[in-house]
Amino acid sequence: MTGNDILITILVSSLTILLVLSLVVALLLISSKRQYRHREELARAALQREQAVLRTEHDAVQRTLNEVSMELHDNVAQLLSLASMGLGQMLEIVPSKEMVTGVHDGVVLALAEVRRLSQTLNTDLWKDRSLMDAIHAEAQRVQLLAGMLVHVETSGDLPKLTVEMKTGLYRAFQEVVNNAVKHSGATTLRVTVSGTPNFSITIADDGAGFDPDKTRSSGGLVNIPQRCARIGFDATCTSARGQGCTWHITQRPTDGQAASGRTGS
Repeated sequence: MTGNDILITILVSSLTILLVLSLVVALLLISSKRQYRHREELARAALQREQAVLRTEHDAVQRTLNEVSMELHDNVAQLLSLASMGLGQMLEIVPSKEMVTGVHDGVVLALAEVRRLSQTLNTDLWKDRSLMDAIHAEAQRVQLLAGMLVHVETSGDLPKLTVEMKTGLYRAFQEVVNNAVKHSGATTLRVTVSGTPNFSITIADDGAGFDPDKTRSSGGLVNIPQRCARIGFDATCTSARGQGCTWHITQRPTDGQAASGRTGS
């Protein structure tokens, strides 16, 4: 075998090895892509199943809330209304009965609370009810019943919210306010609702405050962020002893807003 033959043999062998290696690499890449697509499809299917379960659970909860709302409106409210009418007629006959007057006033307040609760639980009513109307109504209720001053301010154009967002935000707002009334010792509550840059609600009290590190197991510190997360909002609490408590509830930016923010930076 001549030198040229040996050189040709080496070249052919090298090309053959390179070709085989290229085929192996190509097959590995194809297999890897198929595995990746398979995992992606499995993840997508799992997400769709999870979303379907969440939608089913959400629909079941909404139906239950609507049924409770109707029961409160049609049964409990009617009974309280009849009791209020009866006590009112009794007071017309014997107006000096202080005990009857106290009971009558209590029934009237209970009737108002049942009607308010019926409205907040009925998700159908939230289609036409604005979040700001609900916040103002709750602020008036707190001022009347708890004697706490509540200042509500708005800034910027407020976005259109879904029924789920409105009910979720209102119930988170209620829980923050109730915690402030029960535990803070505050005299004033300031609520700021802003439409820019992202929709947000800030609720600040002038109460005693607390150490968040020592109260992380508190229900509100867990429930409020979880409730907000389910509707696409983040909720954070800032507090210190002697410095009151402030809750910031902020809507998470959409994909388009996030991309715009990255481009701008």
